[in-house]
Amino acid sequence: MTAVPAGTASGSISGTGAQAPARPAVPWRTVIPLAAMMAYADGFWMVSLRGAVGAIERTQEPFLSWLRESTVLLPAFIVAVIAAVTLAMRWFGPALAGKKAFFTTALLIAAAGTVAGTAILAASEAWDYALQHDLMSNLHHASSVQSVDQLDQSSLGLQLAAFGYGVGLLLVTNLVVTGWTIAIRGGRLDVSRQQKTTPERTPRHAVTGRARAAATDLRQLVATVALFGCAAIHLAVIPDHLNHWVVASAFFLALAMAEVAAGVLLLGRPGPNVLFAIVAASAVPLVLWVWSRTAGLPFGPNPGVPEPAGLADSAASLLELGTLVIAVVLLHAKRRDASEPAGRKTASAHLRALAVVGAIAIGSLGVAGAVPGWLGDVDISGNTTHNAQH
Repeated sequence: MTAVPAGTASGSISGTGAQAPARPAVPWRTVIPLAAMMAYADGFWMVSLRGAVGAIERTQEPFLSWLRESTVLLPAFIVAVIAAVTLAMRWFGPALAGKKAFFTTALLIAAAGTVAGTAILAASEAWDYALQHDLMSNLHHASSVQSVDQLDQSSLGLQLAAFGYGVGLLLVTNLVVTGWTIAIRGGRLDVSRQQKTTPERTPRHAVTGRARAAATDLRQLVATVALFGCAAIHLAVIPDHLNHWVVASAFFLALAMAEVAAGVLLLGRPGPNVLFAIVAASAVPLVLWVWSRTAGLPFGPNPGVPEPAGLADSAASLLELGTLVIAVVLLHAKRRDASEPAGRKTASAHLRALAVVGAIAIGSLGVAGAVPGWLGDVDISGNTTHNAQH
């Protein structure tokens, strides 16, 4: 990456000819190819291991399972790569100088992808064991307790062995994929790119508008993405509820519309009323979800019966919790008249991308978990329980 001249980096915005300061931006042409290659390569091994030792319920249509799950998990690998290049930029600066910085950054990227893949693999193996354990429990009527226990222990040992082999495969694969992707790009590995400076002839009002847009509060941006993610999950669970509880479907539709509207308003300069509305739109479904998972709602198809948590409802609740915290923080800042204090530093582009893509990753998992079969039927119970959470 070409270094930015010192005069440019220290310039200030003005309408008389000074250029805007050049700030490091996320190198998406580096991040996306690396994340995609690791996501689909690691996804291949995960589906292959599932076909060898996984629960039979999750071994159907291996090609479609690989394609769907790798695509859904792509944002998680993007988060991992952005985290790696962010750390490398802090260590070595916006331009990698020397072989040590280059190879260290490549190893960081491969390691970050392996950490993401390992977490996903652990969740997949745990779910396979849970399904196999349920199957073993149902065999106690036809077999002795001792034989069932032996089968259960064998299943656990098999999943642990598959996990160990899988971690090794992911590490080697990510090292090869990282090196291969960098080679395809001509040996280029950028940890940042410089945003274009503002031309001298740009009017002052245009420069100010761009600066304000670029300095959008990171908290507002993350909360907006989280609200859109919640809306997508709530819309995805509506069809399943039409069959057994129409009231819940209507509630989720209204909630999704409110979340979309709140997200749009949050992109601007929201006042206290908007923030209070966001607090309510986040707190009410979150409280109802906790209630339905602990004591059980007193109304609905199964009143008073606690529902098990699923992937879709857990993802939505996590996004709702994050939105609630951010809205409360913004309210507190406005009360202190400190929402935009003088000299406040905006978050770097890398940190902004990391937070936003992280929220997108959670939302993607939630939407996929709400659709039967998309994650190997991992969230069949979650599809119904999330719908009944309110």
